[in-house]
Amino acid sequence: MEDKHYFARKKTYTLCVKKKDGTWEARQILRKARWSLKIRFERLIASLKYRMSASSNRSLRLVAGGTGTRQTPAPLRNRFCPNPFKQIDLEESGAAFTCCSSWLPTPIGNLDHSPVMDIWNGSVIQSIRESIFDGSFRYCRHDRCPVIQNGELPTLEEAAKDPLFTRIIDEKRTVVDRPPVFVNLVNDRSCNLYCPSCRTERINHQAGPKSREISRIQDRLLEPYLAEPNDLYFILSITGSGDPFASRVYRNLLYSLNGADFPNMQIALQTNGVLLTPRNWQRMQAVHQNIVSVIISFDAATEQTYNITRRGGHWATLLENSAQMGELRKLGEVRTLRFDFVVQKANFHEMKAFVHLARSLGAERACFSQLFNWGTWSKDQFMDQCVWEKGHPLFEEFVEVMHDPVFDDPFVDMGNMSEIRKMATEQGSR
Repeated sequence: MEDKHYFARKKTYTLCVKKKDGTWEARQILRKARWSLKIRFERLIASLKYRMSASSNRSLRLVAGGTGTRQTPAPLRNRFCPNPFKQIDLEESGAAFTCCSSWLPTPIGNLDHSPVMDIWNGSVIQSIRESIFDGSFRYCRHDRCPVIQNGELPTLEEAAKDPLFTRIIDEKRTVVDRPPVFVNLVNDRSCNLYCPSCRTERINHQAGPKSREISRIQDRLLEPYLAEPNDLYFILSITGSGDPFASRVYRNLLYSLNGADFPNMQIALQTNGVLLTPRNWQRMQAVHQNIVSVIISFDAATEQTYNITRRGGHWATLLENSAQMGELRKLGEVRTLRFDFVVQKANFHEMKAFVHLARSLGAERACFSQLFNWGTWSKDQFMDQCVWEKGHPLFEEFVEVMHDPVFDDPFVDMGNMSEIRKMATEQGSR
């Protein structure tokens, strides 16, 4: 008999076969090593780009007459990111991350192999925490993280005012005694849509071994939080991997929870909106008081574009359900309502229109983000989508869109498009 094991992270599943003599096939080890080197190289390049950009900005301020001080080698020294000290993301394979895996692509462990707290204070995440304190943020993709891009990382002094982090920062602790307070479930990719930027076909695990396996690993993560009624404070985020109402695993969780048993539990929903119907909303009545935010993905401002970017969706239903959420927000029944837009070739002309649409439907914020290749496109196909690249045939049109002052409105969050907009407008004005 051969033992089989999967080294896994998003979009990377490498099957390794263990021989009877206990050795691993060399070609599989090399494949895993190549992946590790690729991630390290990407992080290095992203960090260097950020450092060069930061250095350039400092030089411009000095030329303009600003006062300069001696700069430290780490561009984010004295800044703090709370995620490695509070967040755990669970992916389908059981792989755990401490941030969005496209922003911080190093897994901290696997829930199928280790208990939560072993992973939470393991050697990998301790190294990540050290990188926050030394200011290098060397595990992060500086070019993708919207918080780094927007310059929104708090200082250590500011972050220390939060009781969650006071002792951690004062003592520069890399071991955290309490379990993660932000639990991000991205472990089921089941979705009613099959957007070209995300997948090539519908994924729907409604029954069978796959669904049971997803549920088993999820239960392993949630056991410390939901095994019995408690007053533990934690945030449950569902989901950036598919849709909470298309997933049987997520539906069973949301419809069975009783918020009264977990008064300090908060739920953050992320959905494509098509299945966020009044009926499904009502089925979650027992946790309405626990839902603190609803994020709805649009990626379009017109039905024609929506049919391209959100394949399998239904525009009229999306608008109807979103408007209903907007009304609930006005009544105070939905605390935070955000509409999202992933920028790409098919939709960048509608960015301004999307801002107006989001406002008209009652959103609190319109948020933009950079397209990411999850493996559905070849390199050339993906680059064809990246209209913000200077050599792209539509780059000048993109620059013209970026010049619109509507994106300076506080209602708009440019996310990791902030630096891209800045560079595009600077190049366009030369």
